Amino acid sequence: MGFVIGGFLVGFGTRLGNGCTTGHGICGLARLSVRSLSGVLAFMATGMFSATGCSPTCPFNKYLRASVETVKNYFPTESTKDIGTILASLAAGVALPGFLRKAPESASKHERDEYDSNRSKIIPSVVSGALFSVGLVISQMTLASKIYGFLDVKGIKGGYWDPTLVCVMGGGLVVSFLSYQWVKGFNVFQNSKALECPLSQKKSVGHFDVPTNQVIDFNLIFGEALFGLGWGAAGLCPGPAMFLAFAGYPNVLLRWWPSFFVGSLLAEQVKNAQLRVENNKKID
Repeated sequence: MGFVIGGFLVGFGTRLGNGCTTGHGICGLARLSVRSLSGVLAFMATGMFSATGCSPTCPFNKYLRASVETVKNYFPTESTKDIGTILASLAAGVALPGFLRKAPESASKHERDEYDSNRSKIIPSVVSGALFSVGLVISQMTLASKIYGFLDVKGIKGGYWDPTLVCVMGGGLVVSFLSYQWVKGFNVFQNSKALECPLSQKKSVGHFDVPTNQVIDFNLIFGEALFGLGWGAAGLCPGPAMFLAFAGYPNVLLRWWPSFFVGSLLAEQVKNAQLRVENNKKID
């Protein structure tokens, strides 16, 4: 049950609040975004509440966590490995059309440059994703026990608190902060060599896609609070969950991810409804 509830809350919350541990926690804090800081405080607070409430000594544990008898069902089977491999292959194949696509003969120079610019993003994205996956495995962030070990505040008094998560996020935050010092307009320290666009792109068409929204609203706080509840319940956020699904872990592949998509789609409908209400108010 924890994977279903956790997946739904993470999907709904990340879509409504526009971010999770990576988006707000690493990238947002690295550019000193007050909006992201507010989101991080929200999901950390509810994550600790949820994980502590699901700890072995609490009544919700038997409904949301695996028992000793069912642990064997957590590990990949031959069929789920096959499904995960197929999904991973399809995900990797998505990059091929963009990489192979060429500008039509009738395209202008500017349009050709845009095609080249978009294609040049693919290889760095693939390398970045691969490094991210390797980092998750090495740091053991794919283990839900590491997330529970940090978020369960009873561990501080009990002597089993695990600081791994804060060390991993802290390391990512430092690297991200240093990287932003080379992005013009987002550098804290003066840098005459700060870039206006990625090195792989031409200045005429290239640019950095960095969020600039600083509004702290209901969607942000409520969305991130829901994400934190789901994160603490299942011990998963989207990055590790994607790795585990591709590796064939049944509960993540068949329970967490379907629930995540349902939550995400529902949150998108909520946001669209909010937008329609706002537009109607402007018309009136």
